[in-house]
Amino acid sequence: MKESNVSAFLDQAQENDQIDAALVSAHTLDEIGRANPAYIVTSLPTCEASEAVVEGLLASLPNDGRSGCTIIDTSTISPNVAKRLHSSVKSFSEQHEYIDAPVSGGVKGAADATLTFMMGCSTSEVFDHVRPLLQKIGKKSILCGGPGSGSAVKLCNNLALAAQMVCRKRVYRMTPAYKTNHVKQVGICEAMNLGDALGVDPTTLANVMNVSTAKSWSCEVNNPHPIAAEGIGSGASANNYEGGFGSALMLKDMNLAVGAGEEEGLALPVAGLTRDLYKMATLHGLGEKDFGVLLQFLRGA
Repeated sequence: MKESNVSAFLDQAQENDQIDAALVSAHTLDEIGRANPAYIVTSLPTCEASEAVVEGLLASLPNDGRSGCTIIDTSTISPNVAKRLHSSVKSFSEQHEYIDAPVSGGVKGAADATLTFMMGCSTSEVFDHVRPLLQKIGKKSILCGGPGSGSAVKLCNNLALAAQMVCRKRVYRMTPAYKTNHVKQVGICEAMNLGDALGVDPTTLANVMNVSTAKSWSCEVNNPHPIAAEGIGSGASANNYEGGFGSALMLKDMNLAVGAGEEEGLALPVAGLTRDLYKMATLHGLGEKDFGVLLQFLRGA
């Protein structure tokens, strides 16, 4: 955003008593850093932008023992980049902090102050320190773990959300009679597997997704991860995938769904891929297991 636009926004907000009249805009990162504010909240479009801004701030923030600044980065960035930025800030000065705190809720959540912050903090004390500030601009602040974990959880959430969006756009167009949990389950399986690979606690990941944009029956009621299901208190995966809806039955339904789409001349590429995955799982002897067992199949277990 151009500085002139920021100034115009501040002027209007101050006139309407929406923000403190003492608040002013800064022209450069150097101005912000030299002011040594208690908090700096960023929301940037790329990893490179976050790295450039933090680097610019560190060039002007003090490291002489004065009170520290906490940089709260709400951008969606790579977990490894978030870890590097945290290390850079702490190497510069122990008095400063860097928190990766990406958000869920979209534009409406930002306008209504109902965002969910997924936070990766060095300690629980740091989380407790910044939580009151974030509660002013959001509804929930959730500690996901150490540095990088907030970014990891956000990527998992968006992975599951994207699968659901494709499911809504493609399968619902076919007929309301066909349920879409099979496609959503694949997205949740991949999200939970990614969370494991990135070192995120499965129960924490499920709890965050269940209050974020990835919330779904497949995550909240029938989570395919055994640890998450046990923590939620629901889901066949907690019982070795016994007693649920069998993968062979899901394969049958997917064959019917894809066939109906073909009859209507409708392309269902995601449904077709989902059918093929359940076919392979069934051929590997998992047909009697709950369809959430795809999580184990995808990880080669």
